[in-house]
Amino acid sequence: MSEFAETVRIHTPQQTVWDVLADIGSISIWNPGVVSSTQTSAGEVELGATRYCDLGGRNYLDEEVVTYNAPDAITFRITGTNMPFKSADIRFTLNAVEDATDVTVSPIYELKFGPVGKLLDRVMVKNTYQNGMRDLLNGLKAHCESL
Repeated sequence: MSEFAETVRIHTPQQTVWDVLADIGSISIWNPGVVSSTQTSAGEVELGATRYCDLGGRNYLDEEVVTYNAPDAITFRITGTNMPFKSADIRFTLNAVEDATDVTVSPIYELKFGPVGKLLDRVMVKNTYQNGMRDLLNGLKAHCESL
């Protein structure tokens, strides 16, 4: 398993940031890596809620909410994808800091292909994934601060 963490300070109250993250079908509005998205489960967002993300170029993610601790943390598990993930959980943690919110995204993942996947992760995937998570956080920050 590989993991890393990226953090950004968003100059918006924690509840505002939580409301954006918990609107799981709307991630494409603020994440530049997602072309379109939709909530695929019916009803309120809670443990077990699902979404579909079109990443462009035929790449996609099906995700399920596997932790839901409003307004402090939410974790998404990739349940289907054509990307090289064997497994992946992406956890968002929110911490209020005066009139701002620190948001940390911390993926824990494993690639397919055994030892070759581990080598690919070290050589290329981890760096690309970290850059994508930084872009995601910067998009979240810009969106929340514009509300």
